Amino acid sequence: MKKLKSGVLFDSKQQNKYFYDRSRGTTMLCHPLLYYLLEKHNRGIDVPKWFEQAISGEAEPVFLDGYGSVSRQELDYYYRKFSVFRENGFFDEADLENLLSGRLKAEDIKIALANLKQVILEVTDACNLECAYCGYGKFYQDYDRRENKFMDPEAAKAMVDYILELADSPLNYSHQRGISIGFYGGEPLLNFPFIKEMVDYVGHLKPRHNYFTFSMTTNGLLLERYMDFLVEHKFNLLVSLDGDEHSNSYRVCKDGSPAYPHIMRNARALSEMYPDYFKKNVNFNAVFHNRNSVSTLHRFFKEEFDTTPGISELNTSGIKDSMKEEFRRTYANVNESLHQAEDYALIEKEMFIRLPNIRSVGTFIDQYSGFGYRDYNDLISTHEGMKRIPTSTCQPFSKKVFLTVNGKILPCEQIGQQYGLGLVNEQGVKLDFEKIAALYNNYYDKLKKQCTACAAAQMCLQCMFYLDIEADNPHCAGLMVEKDISDFLSSQVSYLEEKPETYTRIMKEVAFE
Repeated sequence: MKKLKSGVLFDSKQQNKYFYDRSRGTTMLCHPLLYYLLEKHNRGIDVPKWFEQAISGEAEPVFLDGYGSVSRQELDYYYRKFSVFRENGFFDEADLENLLSGRLKAEDIKIALANLKQVILEVTDACNLECAYCGYGKFYQDYDRRENKFMDPEAAKAMVDYILELADSPLNYSHQRGISIGFYGGEPLLNFPFIKEMVDYVGHLKPRHNYFTFSMTTNGLLLERYMDFLVEHKFNLLVSLDGDEHSNSYRVCKDGSPAYPHIMRNARALSEMYPDYFKKNVNFNAVFHNRNSVSTLHRFFKEEFDTTPGISELNTSGIKDSMKEEFRRTYANVNESLHQAEDYALIEKEMFIRLPNIRSVGTFIDQYSGFGYRDYNDLISTHEGMKRIPTSTCQPFSKKVFLTVNGKILPCEQIGQQYGLGLVNEQGVKLDFEKIAALYNNYYDKLKKQCTACAAAQMCLQCMFYLDIEADNPHCAGLMVEKDISDFLSSQVSYLEEKPETYTRIMKEVAFE
């Protein structure tokens, strides 16, 4: 069986020594002598036997090769500390063959749908913009043909009814939690009659355990026309805007004219007419590219709307071969831009978890510190013998379900539309849970060999749908060796040592799901 070392030893930039224990998912600060013992343990040396030999002579202090002189008393103290940890299940090898042998079951998928958090409806595939980097545009190839279709309200109602039937069943354990109905496009406001009809329909439903809320992602061009309705029904809005006029210049109307003045006029109208709603319910998302920067985005949104935007890098999967060079020129890295900013400290303080470097630290705290718990069962469970499913791919429908304008059912709007798991048509909702489980398990089997060789297998962040998962032997771009994970851990701990207030703020303000 493939087994990884018991853990990862690493130093911070401040030369403090740490050990990430794979068996417990915990990172601990180590005294140099305990670290010395753990190095031997990681190399497969029998530490108890080595200790007996080390103290067998008469010399005081004891000289340790590669460490220096140490008193018998100090060596004995840290050896006993090492032994206590070992007796309580620390420093065990990670049996990845066994650990990653979990399988997805049909019942798991059904339970996930019964406790669904979000239903996303692709209201239309039509759009009134022609954005150069659009996920349904010239760079990409993994989406259905755009034909200016509008979603059939009956298909959407059938999907909502199907989910509500499960949510009202004994499989639902999420009492009094909101289910968000999200309207997505294209530009969803191009099909406003559909939105109005669905809001009215959902408003007359009476869920036993849950309640409905509404959200929308919009380019803002029709915002002023329909804002009274959106405010009345308390929509949570995500407005796409890449910053000032130059930063937003990839977002153009069908005739090639800039979309910027229209978006700004509508956003300002909404903020002036409904200031309280705007502050509470409206957020912005800026796509990051070679015409904007973190600094300019921060300054623009602060000055114009007294807010901070979310920032999304361009999706790097599904790129056409013929467009890879142009995509490379358009793509830009958020972290690189952040570190070039003169007002770095202010940006980091005000944008916080919206920045990738802070999200990375948050991931470390959540998954590597030993202080992250998903629920009360997770808190009290020892996880002993628990099997996991390979990769970090969301279990289907554990977070959302996406219904396309063509009636395809997908687990997410961010993956290629070739990965449909079901269909809604005139006969109703077609979902075969056994078939979906078999499909996912087949994908897991393709990747398991790589996963069991990966130093980050237990804390994977890779979604398999961003790989060429249909290939016979898909290559995982996120595969890590020991040095990769050591470097990652070192960088995160070093950041927290330098800025310990970040830890406190993340623990108080950030929720991970």
